[in-house]
Amino acid sequence: MRRRRPLARRPRRPGPGGQRPAVMQMLRRANRLMESGQYEQAYPLLKRLADGAARHGMPVRAANLYVRAAHARLEMGSAPDALDLARRAIQLLIAAGQTERLHSLGPRMVQAFEERRHHEQAITLRAELAALLGSTQAAAPTDPHAALPAQCPSCSGPVRADQVTWIDAQSAECAYCGSTIQAE
Repeated sequence: MRRRRPLARRPRRPGPGGQRPAVMQMLRRANRLMESGQYEQAYPLLKRLADGAARHGMPVRAANLYVRAAHARLEMGSAPDALDLARRAIQLLIAAGQTERLHSLGPRMVQAFEERRHHEQAITLRAELAALLGSTQAAAPTDPHAALPAQCPSCSGPVRADQVTWIDAQSAECAYCGSTIQAE
């Protein structure tokens, strides 16, 4: 009688940007929930994705996901939690040597707290950013690249020219999933 070998478990192929299909599905779902204003359902997904990206050595993606999770918490009315998440994002960007991103991201985070009347957290965040970046925050340089779509075609995440990594003048890498986005 012939002995059968056990079936080898085949690894799943990564999706766009090197992400596993389950991760991409979770990211798409979280982004759809955020777009439809369902912040309570989006937050745990974004937090889980951010924690996973940080654990897997993807600090810039983790930071972007923590900022998105902070936005969800802010919309849910939990400014102290949102501040903690924003701080985590800042620490990751600094550790990754991405302080130039903070020059554009920092003021937007402070503004988000101000717009929702969380002045104490806005003042705290502004002071922490000033201490990290210096008292004069340089304006983000004008971007000579082509226009990008408003959403990533792979994960449906929001796309901003100052948050993506440009590959060339016509294509950029999504800040959330890492897939290539072609300019319009």
